[in-house]
Amino acid sequence: MVEYKNVMIGIDGSKQSQAAFQKGLRVAKESGAALHLVSVINGEQYPSGATLGYGFVDRGLYDNATKKMTAVLDQMKEESEAAGVKDVRTDVIIGNAKVELAENYPKENHVDLIVIGASGLNVIGRMIVGSTAAYVVRQAPCDVTVVKTDVENKLINVKHASYPEL
Repeated sequence: MVEYKNVMIGIDGSKQSQAAFQKGLRVAKESGAALHLVSVINGEQYPSGATLGYGFVDRGLYDNATKKMTAVLDQMKEESEAAGVKDVRTDVIIGNAKVELAENYPKENHVDLIVIGASGLNVIGRMIVGSTAAYVVRQAPCDVTVVKTDVENKLINVKHASYPEL
């Protein structure tokens, strides 16, 4: 088995990201790798109505979602440490999920494996937004595992995937 040093798991609170967490945790433990639990609150640039183009929305709007995802990651960190992973890092980032998960965070933290859940968006959502997982696979500077099954390798039914209220 390939041994990784820095395993990053993208967490959004969905069933797919929970399965990615379980599988990524196993890889990190077996490799003795640092585990990076990362959640990105989409805070992309929005049209401001000004003639100068785009501006950021007040980041205070994201406080509630940031607090909730921080609590989710803290719980996962405890579970990871209880499972025997010695180095667990958590980060909640406000930004473009695709760019943060595929490019910025992996490069800044020397990630050599990214584990993410398959897209949970419906067909319309994928056409409009595009799949974060597909973007990460194309753009990441390291190996990527896209998780489509649970820990028992049974397909996760994305039609019944649950996303947290943020």
